[in-house]
Amino acid sequence: MFRTVIAATLMWSSCLLAGAALQKECLDYLARKGFSSPADLKARLPPKCTRNSAKQDAYAPNPESPAPGVTDTSSLSCHYGHPSYLGQAGETCCGWKPHFNWVVATCDPNSQQQDSAFCRNMPECVHKQGEESCGAKINYVAAYQYNGSHFNLMDDSSVGRKSAKGIEGSFQQATGWQEEKEKFTWRSGDWTSKFSPSGDGPNGPRGGTPPAMMWVLSADSFYYGAFYMLSQLTINLEGKGMPTGTNCWNWELDPVEGTAGWVPLGADLPGNVNQLYATSNAAVSGCMPIPYSALQANGLRRELSQPEFFKEYCRDNPTAAGCQPWVENVMWSGGVFGSQRFENYANQPYVFAVVVDHRGYWIYRWIPDSDGKTGWPGMERNKAARTLVARPRAVTDKQGLQTDVRGTVPEAVILQPSMPPEAACLRSSIEAVNIQFGADALGAMASQLGANGPGGELEGAQNWWSSFADTGQYQQYPLSIAGIPMSTISEQYLCNTVDTYSCDCKANHRNLAAQGNSTRRLTLKQPQDSPVPHQYV
Repeated sequence: MFRTVIAATLMWSSCLLAGAALQKECLDYLARKGFSSPADLKARLPPKCTRNSAKQDAYAPNPESPAPGVTDTSSLSCHYGHPSYLGQAGETCCGWKPHFNWVVATCDPNSQQQDSAFCRNMPECVHKQGEESCGAKINYVAAYQYNGSHFNLMDDSSVGRKSAKGIEGSFQQATGWQEEKEKFTWRSGDWTSKFSPSGDGPNGPRGGTPPAMMWVLSADSFYYGAFYMLSQLTINLEGKGMPTGTNCWNWELDPVEGTAGWVPLGADLPGNVNQLYATSNAAVSGCMPIPYSALQANGLRRELSQPEFFKEYCRDNPTAAGCQPWVENVMWSGGVFGSQRFENYANQPYVFAVVVDHRGYWIYRWIPDSDGKTGWPGMERNKAARTLVARPRAVTDKQGLQTDVRGTVPEAVILQPSMPPEAACLRSSIEAVNIQFGADALGAMASQLGANGPGGELEGAQNWWSSFADTGQYQQYPLSIAGIPMSTISEQYLCNTVDTYSCDCKANHRNLAAQGNSTRRLTLKQPQDSPVPHQYV
């Protein structure tokens, strides 16, 4: 049977694109599920959705490339994999393209809203503004588009004083974000105040697209708040009050987010109030699949084959954190059952950078040194260059390579791995053939066969990870940057209940697999009140 499937599939695929062929995991998927070809799989799924240009075009960003090296997204329309593509909402959401941008959410009161689910019962300093605030004292927010060699500033999606040199801002001097944020006011709701670069469809911000993108937030304090990403289409629709009846909220990335809105009113938080979590599973697109857990990503097998670039590391370090998920699983997409979080101290400067490239979502945090510099040349506490090199210097602090990042750690990186075609087929092989995982597998096959574009046999089935470039963020890191087993974290939470929230929370005790990337437990001392600055040269 398996050989018959292979022969039929290769014969079918030879008609699509000369030289293109399905690879092992996608062939195995067809055999395991009993399909004779990708077309057979396609027939099992809900039909390809139909895009209504009259409803979408007024709100969707311009797909045409604005500069050499930047992807024209015209052929990357997504037509499978999410319920919002069907029914009345589908007229607006079907066929959306990979354009993404940022949202900043805070508890700052405004004339329209005084409180919210994420901000209710927060300590007083989180709600205050000015110097008495501890919540979000932002210097600037910058958005960058990768062009194949460098990251270039996108002015219409950046908040700060912009010049030929780049962008700058200082909370202390009331410049940058403080001067410009009202121009970026966005529709609030679950957070009291929100800001985002929304606009008038093709005439507004294009957002970040393949081959890669980056967003930077510099703050003198980010004790509690959120810095997250949505599709540009969603941002535009929500910003205008959902004029078509939907906001197409079908993709979300949350690199740094407070958690009070995750739990019922009055319930305990998953961590301390100032431990802000990273998640990629709040809203999942059928064209940009995620792994969820390490064991699921590896098809429940007793070997680690995904992500492929960690295979050598795990071969050489077989018992390192994350390398044996069949022994102890690790959440790679974050959330309350994962270790991916940042403890942020009140009135401590931090610079966050979020990169999306072929290998996944890379989330960096630095404590700027005494000169304001970070580990990314040209990215500083109060300014960032207009053009940045493709990657920062490697993070070397062991505590910054374990995902559960303390407030004192001077540099850290968290990876939420991508699911390119072979990984997507493997991940989907353990799931039912449904609107999500069936579409993930179909998109993977369409990408491998080059059949996903206009007029293709599998038009609209996408794996957008295939359109992203590897920007070189991986610098021989341990797999622990994607998460560590929860059994290696032991912490007494002092500020995770309504009656214990405070403006100066610090983790009391924790155990980390921090030495030699092993899984043994290590007790760390109480953090110092003032971190010793790391010097970047």
